[in-house]
Amino acid sequence: MSSQPVAPIIESNPFISQSNPSVHLPSTNLINALRHLSNTLGQPPIAPPVKVRIPDVFDGMDPHQLHHFLFQCRLYFRSRPTICKSDCNKINFAMTYVSGMVQDWLQVALEQEDRGVHHAWLYFWPSFVKEMHTYFGIPDVVAEAAHSLDHLYMNPDDRIATYNVAFLRCSAQLQWSESAFCHRYYFGLPDRIQDIISTHEGGKPSTFRTLYSTAVSIDNHFWERKRESERAPYSTLQRTSYLEYSQSVPHLPISDSDSDMKALESSDEFPTW
Repeated sequence: MSSQPVAPIIESNPFISQSNPSVHLPSTNLINALRHLSNTLGQPPIAPPVKVRIPDVFDGMDPHQLHHFLFQCRLYFRSRPTICKSDCNKINFAMTYVSGMVQDWLQVALEQEDRGVHHAWLYFWPSFVKEMHTYFGIPDVVAEAAHSLDHLYMNPDDRIATYNVAFLRCSAQLQWSESAFCHRYYFGLPDRIQDIISTHEGGKPSTFRTLYSTAVSIDNHFWERKRESERAPYSTLQRTSYLEYSQSVPHLPISDSDSDMKALESSDEFPTW
């Protein structure tokens, strides 16, 4: 008995309509495009790039400006991490924002490079910063910071933020003990803050962090109270409004007693602001 040939099994194509094989469903490319579109719609919009200020030109005449110049460069590097990724890119960027004797100094170094005299600080950012401080920075940073801190006092009419920023900038260059920093910080505060700290129930704070936060809190309360005193008290405004309004209402007595005030407040004719 001869075996009959078995017909091959044809699986149905999901992209072909079974009722009408000539009608095709959407192609694979279209399905992928729709899937990509649905995924994209669920994602948050891409934020536009941040506009960063370029550094101020540094000419080397004022050593105190070097720290600010390098700080502006670092801000730019942080906002453009892909562009300023390598040390050479950072150094080349900084060299384009110098002038005067700093530019002349760099020109000499680059001309020496052409003659085979190489400088490591032209290829490594930390070395470049150190070289800039050596030639154009403050000669003795520690002594300068100590001198500035010894003569730093808070103006009574200023907010404490101005004093704190200057104090922290100077103290970052010093290796003083915590008690020394506490003494100098307290000594530079105005009387309106010292008087409250000195009469504190637990005594003066023993740590710099606590002393710092206590002084900030006292200064904030001072300015809050000053804003309140500059505005007319609400009770005074209310009492004045009552006296003026009572003249136009015959059945209300012209008085500023508390009972009359309560009667007026409960009246439907009391004006609201």
